[in-house]
Amino acid sequence: MEANKIYKNVMILGIAGAVGALFNILIGWIGNICDLAVVAGFMGMYARLNDLIEKSNAEDAAALKKLQLGALLYIVGLGVRMIPVIGWIAGPIVLIVAFVFMLLGYMALKKSESFPYKAAMGLPFIAAILGVVAGVFKIIPVVGTTIGNILLIATFVLLLLGWKKTTAAPVTE
Repeated sequence: MEANKIYKNVMILGIAGAVGALFNILIGWIGNICDLAVVAGFMGMYARLNDLIEKSNAEDAAALKKLQLGALLYIVGLGVRMIPVIGWIAGPIVLIVAFVFMLLGYMALKKSESFPYKAAMGLPFIAAILGVVAGVFKIIPVVGTTIGNILLIATFVLLLLGWKKTTAAPVTE
């Protein structure tokens, strides 16, 4: 049940993130408006992960806490990106760190023997890898920003598709 609630938040951040990245390619300032929905989605995801942490064993709880830290860092990265002068490089660096924490969390959940949704964590794991690569590209001026945003679209879509799988009955492999 907790995973269904998390999916609803991931749906908000996934759609808003993909649309925002697309608008960042086309018309930059509209993408910033979408970031508000991404922040709301990550905040909701963070809160809903607490419910799942309470019902998980120690290893799964540690992995879920990494997802929470990644979500918080993503929000911080969006804020840092707005700082004049240093935001263009500091923001993507914080996003890279956020995705690294998510990557570690998804990797642990994917390998878990006890996490009921481990079969669904493959796509979010790939999404986190793409997120790291997108962050690296976003540091490169002009061309890198476009490539980074294209990769972020894929990142948010994969994240959404992966968490969608959790809405089915929990299955462990």
